[in-house]
Amino acid sequence: AHGRDVVCTTCHAAHRFETAAATQVETCLGCHADEHSKAYVGSPHHKLWLAEQAGAAQKGAGVSCATCHLPRLTVEDDSGMDRMIVNHNQNANLRPNEKMVRSVCASCHGLPFTLDALADPDLVRRNFAGRPARHIPSIDWALEDQRAPH
Repeated sequence: AHGRDVVCTTCHAAHRFETAAATQVETCLGCHADEHSKAYVGSPHHKLWLAEQAGAAQKGAGVSCATCHLPRLTVEDDSGMDRMIVNHNQNANLRPNEKMVRSVCASCHGLPFTLDALADPDLVRRNFAGRPARHIPSIDWALEDQRAPH
C-alpha cells in the first residue's frame, strides 16, 4: 500500500463491503511485506488465530493483524446505544508502539510483560515469537510502591 492511496476497498471487498475479508491475514500480507508482518505467520498470535478459525478456540481468542493494528472501540451513538467500531487511525495506537499498551496489549497481557515486549525491538520484528530479552525496571518500582504501606 506504500506509495498509493489506501481506500476502503484496499482491504474490504468492493461491491459487498464485508469486515471478514479485511481481518484475514492474507489481506494484510498482500501489501505488508516487512519483517514484522511476515513473522506473524507461525507466531503465537497466529497460532491462536488459526485455532479460533478452526473452531478449536473460543471466539475472540485469536489474534490477527487487525486485532492489534485496527483495534475495536465501543462508542455511544446519537441514540445513546453502544456501538462497536474499528479504529482505522494508525496514529492513535501504532507509533510509538507504547500507544498500544492500553488499547491493545493490556486486553490480554499484563503490564510488565507488555512493556518489556514492546521495548524489545528484536521481539517486535519477530512478531512476538519468544519472550522479551529486555526488562523495564520502572514497572517494578511502581509495583513495589503500590505494595508498600502508605
